[in-house]
Amino acid sequence: MTLTATPLDGVRTPCWSARAYAEADRDQVLAMFTEPDFYFRTAQPDTRPEWEILDLLGTDTEVLLADGEPVGLFVIEAQGAEHGGHCHVHLRLRSDAPLSWWCQAYDEAVRALRWRREVVRISLLIGEYDQAGLRMARAVGLTEEGTLAEVVVHEGRRYGYVFFSQIWVPTS
Repeated sequence: MTLTATPLDGVRTPCWSARAYAEADRDQVLAMFTEPDFYFRTAQPDTRPEWEILDLLGTDTEVLLADGEPVGLFVIEAQGAEHGGHCHVHLRLRSDAPLSWWCQAYDEAVRALRWRREVVRISLLIGEYDQAGLRMARAVGLTEEGTLAEVVVHEGRRYGYVFFSQIWVPTS
């Protein structure tokens, strides 16, 4: 039995799961990159050729599933020494996903990560042009640490990356 709740915004909460990207996901994942705002490891998703998109995925990409349907991608990368507990997160959902789903997907990915290992700090870099990503980071209460200005060109204009983080007290 699967229980789903409806949050205050009236959007149904799906049953979340994830799996490693596989060849069977190829068509659905490539379709995500046709959205002009699917900024998963790129500032220009809908202009990338297929081979370049597949390179962006790498071997560490997880496909996010809402009630069994692919709705996004995420990767959690260790930063520094693996035992240090510092991670960088890449998270992207399809453009039709409501903000509450973004927040839930982030929370579930972090919960799963913390179940497997100690986490001291998670960081996210989100482009100033990425309104959905910025809304999610602020809605889940991540700490906004500052902006590295004018480091990426998006639609002919220079933008910066906004640094966000979440920190936990290390265990002894």
